[in-house]
Amino acid sequence: MNKICKLSAIALLASSTSLMAQSKSFEGVSLGVTVSGIGAEVDGSAKTSGGSSGAQSTASGSIGKVAEIAAIDLSYGFAVGNNGIIQVGASYTPGKAKAGSGTYTDGVTNAGGNVNAGSGNLTLEVKDPYTIYIAPTYVVSKDSAIYAKVGYAKADINTSATGGASLSSKPADLEGISYGIGSKTMLTPNLYLGVEANITDYDSISATTQLNAGNGGTSSKRITADVQTVQGMITLGYKF
Repeated sequence: MNKICKLSAIALLASSTSLMAQSKSFEGVSLGVTVSGIGAEVDGSAKTSGGSSGAQSTASGSIGKVAEIAAIDLSYGFAVGNNGIIQVGASYTPGKAKAGSGTYTDGVTNAGGNVNAGSGNLTLEVKDPYTIYIAPTYVVSKDSAIYAKVGYAKADINTSATGGASLSSKPADLEGISYGIGSKTMLTPNLYLGVEANITDYDSISATTQLNAGNGGTSSKRITADVQTVQGMITLGYKF
C-alpha cells in the first residue's frame, strides 16, 4: 500500500512539474513584429438641415478598404495555475493607412425653386493606431497555446473631402473595443509564431459638409458613421 502511495505521489509530482514546464514557455516578456491584412468598413447616414435654403434630405452609404499593415507587439505573460497564462500587452502601428474612400452627393433646392447638386470625394485615413489588451491563455503543450483577447483601441483619424460639398467640421479620434482569438507556437525555446483574428468596434464618428445652394442659400449635412475593422494577423516574435 505504501509503495502504491509513493508511486502515485511521484506520478502526481511528475505531472505537475511537466505542466509547470509547459507554462514556463509562455511566461515573461515577449516582443514581436506583426503583419496583418485589415479590412475597414464605415457605414454611415447623413441628414441635411435646411440651412438658409429651407430644404432637408437624408442619405446613407458605406466605404471600405482592405490594406496591409505592420505593428509592434509587446506583452508580459503571468502564470496562473499549472497551464494558464494571463498576457497583458500593447500593440502599436507606426505610420498611417488609408481606411477607405467614397463619393457622396447632396442636392439642395434654393429659394428660387432650383435644385443645386453637389458631390464630393471623402477619404478616411487612420494614423498611429494602438491597442492595450489582456489575453487569458490556455497552454496546450510546452510548445503551443491558445488565447482569447479583449482590449481598448485608439487611433488618430484624418478625413479630407474634395468637390462641391466641402467638410466644415471633421470627426474626432477613434476609440473602441477589440476582441480576438489566436494561438502561439514556440518554434525554438525563444522564437515564436502567433496567428490571430480580431474585430474592433469603434465609437461612432461624425462630420459636417457644407454646400452652396445658390442665390445665397446654403445647406449643411451632418454625416454619422460606425467604423469597424477586421484583421487577420501573423506575428513573429522573441520571448526573453
